[in-house]
Amino acid sequence: MKIQEKIILLVGDVALPLIGFFFWDWGFYFIALYFIIDQLAKQAFLIIRMNKIQIQFSDKALILSKSMILFFFEVLIIILINYQMTVDFNPIKGVIKFLTYEDMGVQQGIILIPLLIFAEWMKLKTEQKFKQSDELKQKNINHSLQQSQVRLSILGIILGMVNFIMLSELIIVVLFLVGIGLPIFAPVKKEIKQA
Repeated sequence: MKIQEKIILLVGDVALPLIGFFFWDWGFYFIALYFIIDQLAKQAFLIIRMNKIQIQFSDKALILSKSMILFFFEVLIIILINYQMTVDFNPIKGVIKFLTYEDMGVQQGIILIPLLIFAEWMKLKTEQKFKQSDELKQKNINHSLQQSQVRLSILGIILGMVNFIMLSELIIVVLFLVGIGLPIFAPVKKEIKQA
C-alpha cells in the first residue's frame, strides 16, 4: 500500500470520530461503536473477497476464523474499557442511543451504517476494476489481519491503563484513535502462502 493510500485511510478512520468527539458530542463509546460498525462491514466484505481468491477452502476458513476471532476480542476489550470508565455502563442502551442520536434532525444510524457499507463496497469495486492478482489480494488480507493484531494489543494496553489509572475521556479517545491509526503503518510480511 502506497503512503498516500495509507494517509487517506488514516484520515478516513480517524477524522470522522474526531469530528464526532469535538462537534457532535460523541464520547468514547460512540467512537468505539463507529469503529465496531466499520469493522463489521469489513468482516462482511472479507467473506466476499475470500470467495474471489483461488486458494484452498481450508486456508479461506482459517483466514476468516482468525479475522472473526480478532474482531470478537476487539469488541470484548472495548466493552471492558467502557465498564471500567462508567459504573452504570449498558452496551445495549449505548448502541440504541448511538443509532438514534439525532444531528440536524436526522438519526445518525440512518446515515453512518449505509455510508460505511458503501465505502467497503466501493473498495471492493476498485479492487475488481484494477484486477489485482490473487497473491496481492491475499497479501492485503494478511496485512489487514496484522493490523487487527496490532489494534488488539493497543486496546489491551488501554484496558490495562484504565484499570490502574484514572484517565480523562479525551486521553482515552486519543489513545484509541492512535491505536486505530498506528496499525495502518505496520510493515507487511513478505512471505505469502501459496495455494
